[in-house]
Amino acid sequence: MRLKSGVMVLGMLLGAGSMPALAATFEVPQNFEIMYVDLESTSFGNDFETDVEPGERQFVVRFNQRIGGGSNAEFFESEPYIIDVKVKEDSDIVLQAPYFFNKSDAERFAKAPEFSLVDEGRMDKLDYQIRMLPKKSGFQPSRDYKSEIREFTATYKQPVVDKPKAAAKQVAVTEELEMLKFWYNKADVATRKDIRIWMIDPSHKAAQSNNAYDMMVFWFKKASKEDQKAFQVWLLNE
Repeated sequence: MRLKSGVMVLGMLLGAGSMPALAATFEVPQNFEIMYVDLESTSFGNDFETDVEPGERQFVVRFNQRIGGGSNAEFFESEPYIIDVKVKEDSDIVLQAPYFFNKSDAERFAKAPEFSLVDEGRMDKLDYQIRMLPKKSGFQPSRDYKSEIREFTATYKQPVVDKPKAAAKQVAVTEELEMLKFWYNKADVATRKDIRIWMIDPSHKAAQSNNAYDMMVFWFKKASKEDQKAFQVWLLNE
């Protein structure tokens, strides 16, 4: 009997060791929502936490917070943010962002949210990139976010090819430089002129501020000195 019991215990231990790893989790605070994971809606309508499989994942999140009550209530919402992240097994990934009680702070944050991702169960750094889905002009009662995200993702992700890549030297393009070029190409002539002047004279105020101008100012300030110079050189060739 003892031998049989010992075999059973050993079998249980070996079986436990061969069990598959638990899925990772992704969680956002109450003033954010998870729109999609790999362009799929989260299960059971859970907008704040979901299980995810390890590997290369794409999260789409959005800031939205209601401040005040009754007739004084205001709702603030950002454009969707696309997060490309490498998820490790058993990760507990949490989006960290402030909660607001002041309407002006929430409005400012909705235009250009700044947040971070942490893995609460690990000490190592997460490998991720964050990009904002470009805002569409005009009234948009119903947008096809999935199609927009799919098309936008194709602008920065290289297609997978079977043949080996050429050994040509390529200059690494950072997110800041990429977004500066993107918003400049979206801007009208007047906005392009204003941003050129502003880069030389930061005290310059645009005659009419718009989303393209605000985003170029945001990304230029966020960019490194090297990227700022690279963008200015790029403008000279435009």
